[in-house]
Amino acid sequence: LNAKVANFGLSKPFGDTEKGYVTTQVKGTMGYLDPEYFMTNQLTEKSDVFSFGVVMLEMVSARRPIHQGKYIVKEIKAVMDKAKDLYGLHEIMDPVLLQSATTLVGLEMFVDLALKCVNEAGNNRPAMGEVVKEIEEIIKLAGVNPNAESATQSESYEGGQLRHPYTDDSLSHYSRVVQVSTA
Repeated sequence: LNAKVANFGLSKPFGDTEKGYVTTQVKGTMGYLDPEYFMTNQLTEKSDVFSFGVVMLEMVSARRPIHQGKYIVKEIKAVMDKAKDLYGLHEIMDPVLLQSATTLVGLEMFVDLALKCVNEAGNNRPAMGEVVKEIEEIIKLAGVNPNAESATQSESYEGGQLRHPYTDDSLSHYSRVVQVSTA
């Protein structure tokens, strides 16, 4: 599966490029919306950084941004204790991550970066270029070849059938949409 992350900020035509943001009605998926965008209707490139930070937290927890009525950002901040191993996030973490010691190298740095991305104030969030550089450093620290194709999957299997990680539906009915390439 090849994931694609698009720039939501560029999905709308730029109105006033001098201001550096687009003013419009608030639209987007709850859980991913930048709080500043929600409050001001001003969409900036830092809005995309916020949304990407939420995606990063999803990767760590294997949970939707709003899981059982709880917002993933607030839940992770409430449980997190930097003095503990893996910041004390064991109960929130994706069980697949916990099973593999090699994937945990750099995890705390990854969580720190994600939390920088979801900072309430947009001007305190890193630029996306900085995020990319930090992720590259984390990958190097973990000793992972960034050019290697991924051989891991986080989907769950029941009875030999691939299940969607959020809905627990069989993925067989998605087969027309999702193309899995094998090399």
